[in-house]
Amino acid sequence: MSEKAIKSKIIIWGRPDVLSWAVEFFLTTRKDWDVISLSSKCGVDSLIHVVEKTQPDAVIIYQRESARSAYLPAQLLVNYPNMAVITINPDNNSMEIYNKKHVCIHAVSDLISVVEGELHLVQ
Repeated sequence: MSEKAIKSKIIIWGRPDVLSWAVEFFLTTRKDWDVISLSSKCGVDSLIHVVEKTQPDAVIIYQRESARSAYLPAQLLVNYPNMAVITINPDNNSMEIYNKKHVCIHAVSDLISVVEGELHLVQ
């Protein structure tokens, strides 16, 4: 009996344009990912409702959306700490990745390793 592969769920939230279409197309080519695309025209409340319903592994947000969306990554991480939130800013070609990690610091050297990007995560 073969086990079904567990698929990652990803939500893309932003203005429908060529960039969002390209990101969605690229992500849907992965057989192990379920991609849900939402227009930002539906509003933040609609996004939050879909996140509650689907419990995705990641949410991708186009950063230049409404002023309320500036606080959206933090709001999502508080409510869904196991989820990654990725913001894409097409104006300057940048991407920020937010996720909640619990880091155990036993010595000053551990703090330095965090600052240098070599995290020692508590399992």
